[in-house]
Amino acid sequence: MEVQQLLADYTQTYQKLYQRYPREVVDLGNGWVLVNGARMTTAELTQLTAQLQKEFEKVRANKRTIVNRLLKWFSTPQVAD
Repeated sequence: MEVQQLLADYTQTYQKLYQRYPREVVDLGNGWVLVNGARMTTAELTQLTAQLQKEFEKVRANKRTIVNRLLKWFSTPQVAD
């Protein structure tokens, strides 16, 4: 995958998870990038992006569970005191 696409994928995933853009995303050349002050290879950036995506999916699943619980609670007839 092209380095610019890797950086774009990372930036998009980071923004979805943290609701802000990463501080620094720079292609250093020769398979190296600088991300939020950390120098890493493009392979490491690919792994980091995958980890962030998994974390985002976990957060989404938790929100979905909470919403479903609330919907169930509101749809259950309440007994008057």
